[in-house]
Amino acid sequence: MSTLEAKAGMNDTTGRSTPRPAWSLWSGIGIATGGALLLIATLLEIPLLDDPNSGVLGLFAVTFLASTIIHAAAMVPLTGGATGDAGAVGRSLLGRFALLGFGGLFLTSQIVYFVVVYAMPAVDDYSGVLSLTTGLGLAQLVLLLVGSLVIVRAGVATGSARWALLALTVVAIVTGVVGNATDSTEVATSAHLVSTVTQIVVGIVFIAYTPRHHR
Repeated sequence: MSTLEAKAGMNDTTGRSTPRPAWSLWSGIGIATGGALLLIATLLEIPLLDDPNSGVLGLFAVTFLASTIIHAAAMVPLTGGATGDAGAVGRSLLGRFALLGFGGLFLTSQIVYFVVVYAMPAVDDYSGVLSLTTGLGLAQLVLLLVGSLVIVRAGVATGSARWALLALTVVAIVTGVVGNATDSTEVATSAHLVSTVTQIVVGIVFIAYTPRHHR
């Protein structure tokens, strides 16, 4: 092989993409699917705010609970579980704990919300439940923030995939602040819709992610 041919071969490998890692594919599918279902559930919940016994309650229950389970499950491949690789957090035990913990708390808080609001008889005092859900919400946001920062620091994901979960975390924090600060149902619903669309976008970013190696 001539010197020019050898150089051409070297240049041909520069920036060549490698197969998509399992963690990005499966976590992306989970986050995008969960976001799409939660978007539908958020729209279905609008009439339920006026009439909890509306005919859409059954469909809302299916889409809301399915999105919750799928979102929580998406944290498993994101940390490398069941995929055979290290996941987006690399070898960080803190990152794995944070994201898996977030998934568990997210699942718990969403189920508590659904049961209290739609499955249990109405009560006069929701202060205890409100304190519980607020505490769960704050804890899961902290864990999500820690996990997303670990992903950025680990550098396993590159490009937009490296920052995607952190962007979603920021949107989730803003959504939580707006939801707790406003008395307007329209504003709170709009904030949640923006959050669900962001989830879909982040999922697509992970699905489309292909790492590139540079010499």
